[in-house]
Amino acid sequence: MGITGWPDGTATTAARVCLNAWMNERGGVGNFEGDAIVSRLRQVIERFGESRFTRWESAAAKVDEHGPRTIDRLGFRKTMEHGLGDALHTTNTYYVLPESWRSEIFRGMNINAVNKELLQRGVIEPGNDGKASTLVRLPGLGTQRCYVVKTIPGLAESEARAA
Repeated sequence: MGITGWPDGTATTAARVCLNAWMNERGGVGNFEGDAIVSRLRQVIERFGESRFTRWESAAAKVDEHGPRTIDRLGFRKTMEHGLGDALHTTNTYYVLPESWRSEIFRGMNINAVNKELLQRGVIEPGNDGKASTLVRLPGLGTQRCYVVKTIPGLAESEARAA
């Protein structure tokens, strides 16, 4: 008996019970934070991919050329076609403006941890300088840093289900 008067091992057993209860409630020991980061980005693209990303059709595009204006713009969306005939498919690349990235999409999250996770998973394209953001010449805005999103795990499957 020590300071508490408990039998040996009681505190360890209680801590183990608490840890197991917490892990059961959490759902396991996986990297749920990383999955939550990707899920948040996927949700923004699924929900606002058409409405809050200005279409960017060509390198010489001017924002004013496009019919509707993008309200509360998060960035730009460039659609590319690949393949021929029946194998023709399109992919979207999203160019997210830095303030939207930090203050809206990942608000309340550690942005350095977010960027590290998305770089490790290959979701964002790193800049030539090794940073998570890339220098890009954007229509109507000139050259500035943005986050280039090329691949979002699970997005293609959800787009196919929606079609």
